[in-house]
Amino acid sequence: MNIKFILVKPRNPENIGAAARAMANFGLEDLSVVSPHIPVWRESVEALRAAPGAGHIISAAQVFDSIPEAATDCRTLLGTSSLHRQNPERDVIALPDIREYLAGRKSPVGILFGPEKTGLTKDELSHCHAILNIPTGEKQPSMNLGQSVALVAYELAAARKKTPFRQRPRAEPSVQETERVVSRICDLLAGIYGPNWGGSARAREIRRGLIDARLTRGAMNTLKALLLHTKS
Repeated sequence: MNIKFILVKPRNPENIGAAARAMANFGLEDLSVVSPHIPVWRESVEALRAAPGAGHIISAAQVFDSIPEAATDCRTLLGTSSLHRQNPERDVIALPDIREYLAGRKSPVGILFGPEKTGLTKDELSHCHAILNIPTGEKQPSMNLGQSVALVAYELAAARKKTPFRQRPRAEPSVQETERVVSRICDLLAGIYGPNWGGSARAREIRRGLIDARLTRGAMNTLKALLLHTKS
């Protein structure tokens, strides 16, 4: 799915750089800027070194005078908003639900981010098919532009690519090796507490505990060696 991030009237070039860097972190490259507060923002970003590793995104970013121009090729357009003091006039999508929402929408997808001080206005949001809301605390509902871009980019990256959980290779003890340790522990308990130490019920608890502990083969053998040198 083609994704375009559109920054509307950004004021601080450093925030534009932070947004570009976040996009680069998560494999997004299509950036547009609408009516930036500082016309020479690109030069400022470069001078401030505000977008390390994302210079190619800054160089390729397009500048437009209006949202319709920036989103002319978008089939779906979302506008981010904290909804602070606003009654939404569009459907609201919580950020964790964006993957499910976009699964049934047309591409390219444009995502609008408003200016740092005010966010997107109702007029600006009226261009959008839906409002994208990042759930935040009531005491501080608004977020920094770069942070907002990073969170949205992360969710979109997770939708595109799910990295399987990778476990380190480990040698598991065999059933027989586990049973030898269980048997040795049972012998020690019987020697300490006599014939009424607990029998098969206690043996099951010990066996279950060893299995649940997920000891490696080496750890199980070390435990067995320790138990063999323990006198009942």
